[in-house]
Amino acid sequence: MKEFILTFDMPRELTRVRKKVHRDLIKIDSKKFQQSLWKSRDLRSLIEIATFIKKSGGSASILEEKLVF
Repeated sequence: MKEFILTFDMPRELTRVRKKVHRDLIKIDSKKFQQSLWKSRDLRSLIEIATFIKKSGGSASILEEKLVF
């Protein structure tokens, strides 16, 4: 099964947005690698979260994980 990586950046003053994103990522059983780098198999939910981040003034990208070696 494919896994996807969400990477995002938000201004520090968006504390409520940051907390909501964190809760939403935990709800979909995402795994945290770094502060703003999360992995999940639920692409649809990641797209919704990334859209919310962008609408709130942040930036977000979703990558497909591919093991090379």
